[in-house]
Amino acid sequence: MNNLNIAVDVFPYKEDIWSICDYSGEQIYSKLALPLFSLEKGEVELLGAESFQQTADSLRITIRKDLFWSNGDNVKAADYVRAIRHICYDENNRYNKILASVAKLGSETEIHNDHSFTIQTSWYDPFIIQYLSLLNFSPKHEHSDDVSAGPYVLLKKQDNVYQLVANKYFTLDKHLPNVEKINYLLVEKDPNGEAFFDGKVHVSCNTAVNLKNYRTFTAKQNFVATEGNLMMILSPGRKFDKLPDYVKEILTCKINRSSIAARYDNILKPVTSWMSVYFDGSYHPLRDTITYSKNSFVIDISYEDFYPNDEILEDIAEQLSCFNIEVRKHQDKYGYWRSESHLRFEIRKIPQRNPVQIIRSDLSHVSTSHVKFEKIKKLYSLLFTEALSSQQPEIFKAIDFYLREQCLSLPLFIFPTGFFCHSSILENTLYAPGRKVLIKETVSEN
Repeated sequence: MNNLNIAVDVFPYKEDIWSICDYSGEQIYSKLALPLFSLEKGEVELLGAESFQQTADSLRITIRKDLFWSNGDNVKAADYVRAIRHICYDENNRYNKILASVAKLGSETEIHNDHSFTIQTSWYDPFIIQYLSLLNFSPKHEHSDDVSAGPYVLLKKQDNVYQLVANKYFTLDKHLPNVEKINYLLVEKDPNGEAFFDGKVHVSCNTAVNLKNYRTFTAKQNFVATEGNLMMILSPGRKFDKLPDYVKEILTCKINRSSIAARYDNILKPVTSWMSVYFDGSYHPLRDTITYSKNSFVIDISYEDFYPNDEILEDIAEQLSCFNIEVRKHQDKYGYWRSESHLRFEIRKIPQRNPVQIIRSDLSHVSTSHVKFEKIKKLYSLLFTEALSSQQPEIFKAIDFYLREQCLSLPLFIFPTGFFCHSSILENTLYAPGRKVLIKETVSEN
């Protein structure tokens, strides 16, 4: 198969690989990416890197020698360093603080030769390799952002299509049969895979599936069910600090997730703690000690208009009305979170391996004046004590408990995805960063 059409329900709102931070954007730009590491079934694997050595205050990385830009130039250590510095010094980048918090800014990197460099760190961070598996840390060319070191090159970008062509100098999959050209087509609503069955696409959009028909779809020959990728959450908005404590307590303890899930044939998996995803359902439960107030309150919740966000918010609003809380919904344009809201309803990708990226994101909402700020900060610092590495699950659970108690972490459901796929495509290569889309006919899963 030389040409592959893949449906997406929205195009990225960021337009370079170093700032991509939305789910659709990650799907498309993963095919332009070549991060140093990848996560395979929760384990860190080498990708652009050939080897690494970590000490208490540094991380030295040697990159592969068979990496090439789409113009034929060799990829060099300086290209990865350029990307790292670009992200660390761009305050508008969502991943700005992920390395900036641990790297010694101003002297954060040292290039040894064309294939080796060191990141100087302020402390031992056991998660730094996980950070560097993000596609955003792909190399950045010295002269042009239009060349690619990944398996594909962005050929053109229009209102209704992103077109990628294979990087002929990419060597990591060179002996395997692969797709030469990928067209990502904008198909905004396709709940039953009509675009696939009408022959418009070879792969349907994986977030557009009608959840009430999900079980029926799983019985179809061309359907690929995927679970554990996305989480529906309520996260703090711009007016979060104006929520009364009693409202936070109600939000934390009184949303009946199971009754909402039942409306969707129990395909949505209720979740009350991020930790239950990572640690076999184990987390520290909260006590329901609510003292109900007779006061009424109007809570503003913003959201993006993707299925089934609006429906679920209606269910939440109905439940909260029993506690004299009125929900006022505000629809935001995709990627532009501008509403003055107390909370945001969002669908967030679930990081593999451990929840450090989630915890860090939620911790960013904790005010330094918060009564438990110092306690949470001290707990968080324990994650970076090498001698306590075996106790990380319990440390994560303790941090998670305080975040949930303060309504700073409100996971709701694991949101299952699924898509219809042409029988010749090796499905697990469709969205894998740094890997070409492979053709199944002569390729085994191994």
